[in-house]
Amino acid sequence: MKNVGKRILVLALGASVAGCSTLSQEPSPPVPLGNVDTVQIVSPNGEIESFVLGKLYETALVERGRSASVQLIDGDLDEQLSMLRDDSTDLVIACSGQLLEYYNPDLASEFAVEYANQTAFDKNSGEWREKVYDALQGSLPDSIVATDPSNAIGCKDDTSLPQNIVPIYRKPNLDRDNRDTLNFVSGSLGTSDLEALVKDAQTTGTTSETALDFLLSKGFSR
Repeated sequence: MKNVGKRILVLALGASVAGCSTLSQEPSPPVPLGNVDTVQIVSPNGEIESFVLGKLYETALVERGRSASVQLIDGDLDEQLSMLRDDSTDLVIACSGQLLEYYNPDLASEFAVEYANQTAFDKNSGEWREKVYDALQGSLPDSIVATDPSNAIGCKDDTSLPQNIVPIYRKPNLDRDNRDTLNFVSGSLGTSDLEALVKDAQTTGTTSETALDFLLSKGFSR
């Protein structure tokens, strides 16, 4: 069972968002904390791109019958990954390069030098995306699993390594069907898609309907 401190504001489907006051959602009953049947997705308070990503993966899980909830926290990536390690949350959505830097800083430093000196091909090619992702998979603790990487690039202020969006989760808490759902979302999402979703959330103030519309446009089935 999860032991989540007071610093966390749980965003159930339809709850108002502290720190993202421009966003609103449809009202619905809150999802209780500490329920292993509910996939808890962590998002830094006030970071709209992270929040939109959280809602995208949350919506996909919920539409396929798995209860899910986005949590807003006042904390950086280190805090999010500490929560994942301590089983205080189930799913963190982050950037592949930064995740590798956290779990294997020595290898990340080696890659960063090689990446900076790379001139033979496009740095944003699939080869580097897969290289960083494979290294990340090999560096994760046994209890943590990475889904497939997205083509969407995040963490744009950090160019030391490819920063493809990739969710990581606690292995016991999601089953194969849940992983397939997460992989569908990742495989459907490109950088331009993410930018459009963020812009729409900023303009309309809603995310749930936007997330579902996007998924359906990519062939998502309930």
